Amino acid sequence: MSMHVIDWEEYISPHYPLSAIHHPLSLTIGVFDGVHLGHQALIKRICNSPYIPAVVTFKQNPLKITRPDSFAGDIYPLERKFRVLEESGVRLTVVIDFSEEFRKMSGRGFIDLLLGRRSVKLIALGLNFRCGCGLDTGVAEIRDLAEARGVETWVAGPVIDDGRPVSSSRIRESLSAGRIAEAERLLGRSLE
Repeated sequence: MSMHVIDWEEYISPHYPLSAIHHPLSLTIGVFDGVHLGHQALIKRICNSPYIPAVVTFKQNPLKITRPDSFAGDIYPLERKFRVLEESGVRLTVVIDFSEEFRKMSGRGFIDLLLGRRSVKLIALGLNFRCGCGLDTGVAEIRDLAEARGVETWVAGPVIDDGRPVSSSRIRESLSAGRIAEAERLLGRSLE
């Protein structure tokens, strides 16, 4: 089964005809740059649920807009990220264009749209996940919003490698220092 890719506006539209989003979803949210071992734990959880596994991600890394001077670039281009998500078992990817309008949305508003427009049964999040304008909404608030709608929340702890959490930032550091084997270990796959 191939993965469907739709944009955020299609996801929140009650009239969008894609059959995959008329069935209950298990979803996870994030930039998923590199789709590294930490991301893979979230994806494994949604793919092992009885629901359609869905990922909500971004067309471009929000840091490119919010902190362009400190943004070190993407690990993978968008098409490669899509390919890895599909190979991991994801069946629906919702792509957000991080516009100025979207940037101003509160985390509560985002989660209300995310959970209120489709039948979501499970949301999987990283322990430090935050969303919304100024990152105003964290895992505890999201769990409360989800539980109020009858949505199960699963929170993944950090994946540790060599005593440090696996992260996209750490992979970028490894790549910039020429430590390709380390980056590939953290990604769980070859860079090729």
